[in-house]
Amino acid sequence: MSQLKLAALICHGLAIVPMLIGGLVYATRESYLSYHATATAYTWEELTPGMQTLLQAMLNGAGGLMVLVSTVLLILLCIPFKNNDRWSFWAIPLIGISAILITIRAAFYVAINTPSNPPWQWLLILICLFISGWLLSYKSN
Repeated sequence: MSQLKLAALICHGLAIVPMLIGGLVYATRESYLSYHATATAYTWEELTPGMQTLLQAMLNGAGGLMVLVSTVLLILLCIPFKNNDRWSFWAIPLIGISAILITIRAAFYVAINTPSNPPWQWLLILICLFISGWLLSYKSN
């Protein structure tokens, strides 16, 4: 594997791992985070049991989807990307950036419509890592 290809793999990996960790955090949550409480103006305990169930299902579902996307990206990185299948050079960043943009859109929507401040800005770094990995993967060939 060339130095550029290795750098591309590292960029993609550095973008995927936080997606996986964040997905696992949300997939296993039993309540929402502090910025969710700020957005709703209710602590978790103040919510009705039905609302708790609904919000937990949504958080766990979103987290589970991010775990799924991250796992697919890791598989793409470990098999077709390493095997130099050129379609994976664009598929990995396309899938990763799409998933991150959906997350940013949701967090930004909450940020502009509530007093909450969800942490979305750091996700821009992941987009930059995916773009860097894409450019490096094509330069390596």
